[in-house]
Amino acid sequence: MHPANKTRFLCVLAALFCMVAANFINIPQALAGEASVNSEVEVDVTGKDAADAREQAMAKAQLDGLTDLLSKLTSPEQVHAIVTSLDPQRISAMVRSTEVLDEKITSNRYRATLMLTYDGDQISQLIENGGVATNGVKPVVEIGSFLIIPGYEEDGVQMLWEEANPWRAACKTVGLEIASGDIIVPFGDARDAAVVDAKLLSAANYATLLPLTVRYGVSDIVIVQAKYTHTPDPQLEVVKRRINRTQNEVNVLTYRADPQETKETLMTRAARDITSQIEHKKTEEMETTKAVQGGDRNTVMMLASVTTLSSWTELRTKMSSLPMIDRLEVLAISPQQVDLIVHYRGTPESLANALAAQNIRLQQNPNYWVVSRD
Repeated sequence: MHPANKTRFLCVLAALFCMVAANFINIPQALAGEASVNSEVEVDVTGKDAADAREQAMAKAQLDGLTDLLSKLTSPEQVHAIVTSLDPQRISAMVRSTEVLDEKITSNRYRATLMLTYDGDQISQLIENGGVATNGVKPVVEIGSFLIIPGYEEDGVQMLWEEANPWRAACKTVGLEIASGDIIVPFGDARDAAVVDAKLLSAANYATLLPLTVRYGVSDIVIVQAKYTHTPDPQLEVVKRRINRTQNEVNVLTYRADPQETKETLMTRAARDITSQIEHKKTEEMETTKAVQGGDRNTVMMLASVTTLSSWTELRTKMSSLPMIDRLEVLAISPQQVDLIVHYRGTPESLANALAAQNIRLQQNPNYWVVSRD
C-alpha cells in the first residue's frame, strides 16, 4: 500500500474506532430512565482562579438543584437524610445535562444561572429508599394538593390534553369550584404533553410523572381515565388511579346517565363525586397522621411466616408503608421465618387494624404476634 494511502486508511480506521467507542460510552446514558426533572439554580463562587471557581460552582449547583427538587417532593427531614447520604460523585451521576443560562467570569470568581436536568427515575428511587431520617424515625408523609390527569375515550378515540376533551373540561370546571385549591388540573401545554400522552397514560407511574409533581407542587397525582359509551344506555366508566411515592391505588367507578341527563352534565356529576371522594380521603389521612404523630411509642415482637425471600420483601414493604410504623428491627432470618421487633406509635389495636387493612394475616399471642401474607 502506498504510504499516503496507508496513512489515510489509518486515520479513517481511527475515526471509526472513536465513533464506535463513543457509542459504547454513551450506552449508560441511553439506558437511563425516561423521566427527567429540571431545577434552575444560581451560584456565586470564588476560588484560586477562574477554572477552580467554576469547578466548585458546578458541584455546588448539582447539590443545590437536587436539594431544591427533593424539597418539593418530600419532607425536610427526608431531604436532609437523603442529601447527607450522597457523595458528589453519586449526585453528579444523576445529572443528565447542565445548561448555562447566564454567567459572569472574573479572574477567581464564577457567577451563573444554570438549568440542571436530573434523572427522574433515580430521584424517585432516592425518595422511596431514603425514608429513614438521621434519628432512625421514619418521617410521616405529608399530604398536599392533588393533580388530576383526565384521560378520555369515546368511539375508540383517545384524548388527553386536547381542547376537545370534554372530560378534561368537566374536571377543570369542578376543580375551580373547590376554594381550598386542593384539586389542580394541568395546563395541558407542550411541557405537560412531553411528560405523558393519551396512549402512555395507562402505564404511567410515579417516576414517569415526577416532572408534573415538581411543576405543580403536588404530593399526589390522580389519573382518571373515563370511557363514554352510548349503548345500551349512556354511561361513563372511570378508572381512578391515585399515585404518590408510596402507593398506587386503583378504583373503577361507573356512572349511568339519568333519563334527562346530557353527556356534559353526566361528566360534571362524575367529576364532582370523584373530587369529593379525594377531599374526604385527604381529611381522613390528615386525621390519621395527626393521631400517629401524637401517639405513644411502643414495640411488639413479631414472627413473620415466609416461604420465599420475595414473600418477606412484599410483607416488609407493606408494613413499612404504614405511617404508624417507625422502623422494623430484624433479629433473625431463616428460610421459613423472620424474627423482628416492630417500633410503632399508637395502640396495639390501631396497629392490628392497620395491618388488617393491608391484607396482612395476624395472630396475636400474649408475648408475640405472627404475621403473614401467604
